[in-house]
Amino acid sequence: MEETGQQAAPSLPRTPRMRYWRPAPELTPLVSGYHLYALAPPDGERQRDVFQPAWPSLRFALGANDWCVRQPGEGWRKVPTRSVFGPSSRITWSESGPGLVVGIGLRPRGWSRLARVNAAAWADRVGRAEDVFAFDTASLAASLERALDDPEVPALFDAFLRAHLGPPDERDAVVGMIEAALLDPELATVAALAERTGISPRTLERLSQKAFGFAPKMLLRRARFLRSLHAMAQLPAADRARSIDLAYTDYSHFVRDARHFLGMSPQAFLKLDTPLLRQSLILRQMVLGAPAQALAADEDG
Repeated sequence: MEETGQQAAPSLPRTPRMRYWRPAPELTPLVSGYHLYALAPPDGERQRDVFQPAWPSLRFALGANDWCVRQPGEGWRKVPTRSVFGPSSRITWSESGPGLVVGIGLRPRGWSRLARVNAAAWADRVGRAEDVFAFDTASLAASLERALDDPEVPALFDAFLRAHLGPPDERDAVVGMIEAALLDPELATVAALAERTGISPRTLERLSQKAFGFAPKMLLRRARFLRSLHAMAQLPAADRARSIDLAYTDYSHFVRDARHFLGMSPQAFLKLDTPLLRQSLILRQMVLGAPAQALAADEDG
């Protein structure tokens, strides 16, 4: 279903705020959490911030939508009103005027159960939800537009997902094992990941592309980098180099990874004025149990 015409103003309050919610317990293996961002930059200005590398998200811009995003080395692209942010290996810059966005963070098992395409086809990509999901995202968007207060958002998402989940995939258990293994800082190689999950490297490669969007080596590399970056962010500048993951051969190795994932040095990134990212790190940790979607365990939501 195509997006047509100008959207009506959302019923939810326009007051600037950020919210995160856990999904219903039975959806936790499939959903990392729900979120709401309401922005109101000063007249004539646009809010610019950044998203971390992450698992996929299904997002809805409620009301007027002049939201644009870009990744390092690329130009700005308009975000559809009903959008999919595929699994990402790089930061995503975001720029918008006043507006309200709500969304669902999908774990790899959630993508497998809900999407009709392999995750690799949407790696580092933003596009229309209709191109990924077989269910009617327009009806969900309409329900969200009619919501009157914030707690209705997670309730609507829970009910919609329960009604549209596909049957359990025979590989769900293995995908969950891979996801959990990626959080183990002592697991550093593809061979170790295959051994931990009890599947062949070839099967691991195929399953990783389908459910996670990237090859196993990239998944391990991204997890290692995010662990290190968030550890660094908690320390004084003089102590940061000592906080990187032990799997890095040296600090220059970490900096090379930073230029891939961030498009800049880690020091430059940590000095950026990114108030939404900083607020989201705190809220994610408080509500969902980890500062990054890709670092959250099942029990953390």
